[in-house]
Amino acid sequence: MLMRTTLMNSTCNPDVGYFDSPKFLSLVLHINTIISTPIYLFGFYCIIWKTPVIMKSAKLYLLNLHIWIVSFDYSISILAIPLLLAPHYAGYPLGVLSWFDVSVLFQTAMVFFFIASEES
Repeated sequence: MLMRTTLMNSTCNPDVGYFDSPKFLSLVLHINTIISTPIYLFGFYCIIWKTPVIMKSAKLYLLNLHIWIVSFDYSISILAIPLLLAPHYAGYPLGVLSWFDVSVLFQTAMVFFFIASEES
């Protein structure tokens, strides 16, 4: 039996562009934060000052939920910015907390805490 050998490219340069880079992910999440912050502030304004009197009993629940949603969004888009590596359960943080050498375990626990608090 004759085996055919093929020459492989030994340079192993991945074909990735700017849209596949961690820098692009950070930029998009920061732009998302800039756009969503005024919307969140408007939500706070509506919940605190424009909630009808008939919904007074639900006002604190709405405010509590809104605070947790904003906290989760900021933890993902500013503080942690997790870059997930799709074929495996792997990743690393790109956010502000990694600039200050906060451990990956703490950042992961923080994001899970905020998402779990939203659910309850």
